[in-house]
Amino acid sequence: MAMMTILKAMRGAFAATAILAGMPAYAQEPVAIVTDVQGGATYGSAVASPVSILSQLNAGDRVKLASGARMAMLYYADGAQFDARGPGTVLLDAKRPRGAEGAVVELRPASSGAPVRLKSAGLVQGAVVMRNIGLRVVAPDPLVLSVRPELAWTDSRPEATYDVSLIDAAGTRVFQTATNARSVRLPENVKLVPGQSYAVQVAARVRDVGVQSARAEFKIAPDDLRKQAAALAPKSADAPVAERVAYALWLDQNDLRDEARKWWAGLAQARPEQSGLRERAGAR
Repeated sequence: MAMMTILKAMRGAFAATAILAGMPAYAQEPVAIVTDVQGGATYGSAVASPVSILSQLNAGDRVKLASGARMAMLYYADGAQFDARGPGTVLLDAKRPRGAEGAVVELRPASSGAPVRLKSAGLVQGAVVMRNIGLRVVAPDPLVLSVRPELAWTDSRPEATYDVSLIDAAGTRVFQTATNARSVRLPENVKLVPGQSYAVQVAARVRDVGVQSARAEFKIAPDDLRKQAAALAPKSADAPVAERVAYALWLDQNDLRDEARKWWAGLAQARPEQSGLRERAGAR
């Protein structure tokens, strides 16, 4: 009996080993994200892939930098940013990158005084671009920084007049207008309250006949989030690309996509060869 029990246990262990051997390895959690790259840079073992802004790097990755190539990266663990220049190889350790074969790696000081901390999960998923079908409110996003956000919508009709209302949580209309355009800027005397929720309602008329209406709710970011965004923001619109990318990613990750798109638009102009930046600038 004892021998049979041992044999059964051994068969179970062999079966478990066989199952595990046939299973694919779990994907590694990325340790860093590329926030800028110029010149020839590739990574990958079997087939070398070009490194681009927003490429995510795993521990153990080796990035080959050509002569004159430069790369900046941000580590998720603590927000530390690094600059690397070739020629040579950058080795990604779990907490820090290392230079090899002539590559130089240097720590980049945080310009805002505080590191931009990001989470790797879902950070660089492809942007979703909604198609223009009928009337749809596209701005503001559900959460915005500005107390005077742009109101915007799309419509498949070539000609229409739009009745636009902005309504607070108590149901009071705080702003209303009629326009033939598809966006409205709030006047100076209309300033919304941080932390409060609102709804924008747009009704389309063609030759004074109502044809469709659309509504979307949004919230002005609370003061603590607004202060955090102000503290992390680069000092100017022409700050180093790596700093602007890190901040735009932070905005996206905190659902502040209206503000993020402004930074992505500037980055797409600074690095026109980077299609990922153009996609993020145009997504709405």
